[in-house]
Amino acid sequence: MLGEYALVSMSVCDVVTDDALSSAAAAALVSSATVAVILADRIKKDDRVLIFGAGGGVGSHLCQLARLRGASFVAGVARDTQRLLEKPLCCDQAVDYTTTDPFSIQLFKDNPFDVIVDLSCGNYPKIVASNSKNGIIKSASRGGRYYTTNPDRPVFELNSWWGAIEVFLFPALWRAIYSRSVYRYSLPSFSYVFALPDAPDVVTRTLDLANEGKLQASIDSGSIPFYN
Repeated sequence: MLGEYALVSMSVCDVVTDDALSSAAAAALVSSATVAVILADRIKKDDRVLIFGAGGGVGSHLCQLARLRGASFVAGVARDTQRLLEKPLCCDQAVDYTTTDPFSIQLFKDNPFDVIVDLSCGNYPKIVASNSKNGIIKSASRGGRYYTTNPDRPVFELNSWWGAIEVFLFPALWRAIYSRSVYRYSLPSFSYVFALPDAPDVVTRTLDLANEGKLQASIDSGSIPFYN
């Protein structure tokens, strides 16, 4: 709806050459699937992966990409669990966070995840608390990795560079250091991922996956009229 006010750098654009790929699908892929591609690059073959916010735009594409990367088990956390289990997302397990606390699931504790991708807010303090007992993710010393694209709380306004540094840099830097040193035997390594593409190759890779039928654009049906 606000597209006429947006400026897009030509350095992160590519040409849509496949007639089967609609403008709406291409827009969804470039706006959210590119972020998911950057995150998916950090997933290794046979990883067990848990995705918070799996029902959103980035999460819906990341569920598909995790499987392409060779993940052995993909679990998603969102309200619409049935959608997570169906094609094209095809999660192995879906958790409705409004009714179930993912950190309390015994199956997750018995078989901790190699990777947690947090696309929502506020889950890292819960990981710190749960991993002090019987956590759902492996420690850094065992290859556990925690990736997030958000601070602990939603941020709606930043009035200065210093305010942005306090929110985004200092907590992430401190967590990255102590999770890889003092607490590497109890906590997963923490990484704050700035996953916006800064080169056209990410866009090209994303569109190529869609053209090859390996990645399906996920679009909220309520948003389709805005693309018409």
